[in-house]
Amino acid sequence: MNYELNNACAEVACFKVTGDVSEYHVMIHAKAEGRTFQQQLDAVLDGYEQLKGSELKGATAVLKRYFLSDVANQADDVLLADTSDCAKSIIGQAPLDGSKIALWVYMMTGVCSRLLPSGLYEVRRSGTTCQEADGATALRHLWNASAHNTAQNSEYQTRLLFNEYVMQLAQEGCTLADHCIRTWLFVNDVDVNYAGVVAARNRVFFTQGLTEETHYIASTGIGGRAKDAQVMTQMDNYAIAGLRREQVHYLYAPTHLNRTSDYGVSFERGTTVDYRDRRHVIISGTASINNKGQIEHPKDIVRQAHRMWDNVGALLSEADCSYEDVTVMIVYLRDVADYDVVRRLYDERFPDKPRVIVHAPVCRSGWLIEMECMAVKQMDSPDMPAI
Repeated sequence: MNYELNNACAEVACFKVTGDVSEYHVMIHAKAEGRTFQQQLDAVLDGYEQLKGSELKGATAVLKRYFLSDVANQADDVLLADTSDCAKSIIGQAPLDGSKIALWVYMMTGVCSRLLPSGLYEVRRSGTTCQEADGATALRHLWNASAHNTAQNSEYQTRLLFNEYVMQLAQEGCTLADHCIRTWLFVNDVDVNYAGVVAARNRVFFTQGLTEETHYIASTGIGGRAKDAQVMTQMDNYAIAGLRREQVHYLYAPTHLNRTSDYGVSFERGTTVDYRDRRHVIISGTASINNKGQIEHPKDIVRQAHRMWDNVGALLSEADCSYEDVTVMIVYLRDVADYDVVRRLYDERFPDKPRVIVHAPVCRSGWLIEMECMAVKQMDSPDMPAI
């Protein structure tokens, strides 16, 4: 659904199951029209509050991500204005509609959120403690955002980020291999610093028992700047305490895509998590690549976009889903001059999907466009835990 707000607009996707947790993905865009950053920030936050009082009434924010045009000068204003108690991701990836800010909010009804001593945000069903009424362990969704440090290079920064995250998970009785579902790695000057990120992740994963024979973790590694220019890598992540192995499956789409380990990186193309009444599908950053690991349609933004859609569609199909089940899209462009073309393509094919198109170079310079998405589909899996 599309909503016109005061000096802003929004797209909202909703997944509802009668009597259970509902989910919303909300993308709010400021209307630029010569307004200052503060005016645009106010418009976005006022629009969010307006939706919370109507369409999103009773929903709790699980994750917020702010996309900013000038993060060095804007991040503090966001933190001052938004004091809500949830994981907040603030990243320098300029919205390409001419505005200075866009906001993605993932929300749920029937849940509560709190900051844990480990530094992770816990989201769990309201009324649950450590045990559900049926004796099964209640799931705890653990979110973290904007983790960073200022070590000497991107490899060392990434190693420290993962090492700290491993320790945070350990405090919650979790491990990286068994409980982490998703990471985002935002890399300042990705053409220069991505190699260090890859090396660090490969090394940490190996020490944590994550290999091509076991599994990796769904991820997006993309250009993006933190407030501090010395931060070369910033990370968001998501894990689930109490997760059962049989809940999780990995997506490969071998007719369209190769294994990421073929070209020396370590992430899953996509992951599904099954619950009692729904399936979550998490699609990693996906570009115009073939199943030999080669770039398809070099220097052609339109054909790259279509091949990218085909690849994502193949991953969704493997999860028994389609684009109809997609609830949010984030689109990354290397060249801002491609925005008008890409916007028209998305407007034609996905007119009502919550999405944002931002300036964020992909990890390989020949890729002009990349997208990630999330989907949810109603299921009947009585042997699985509730979300």
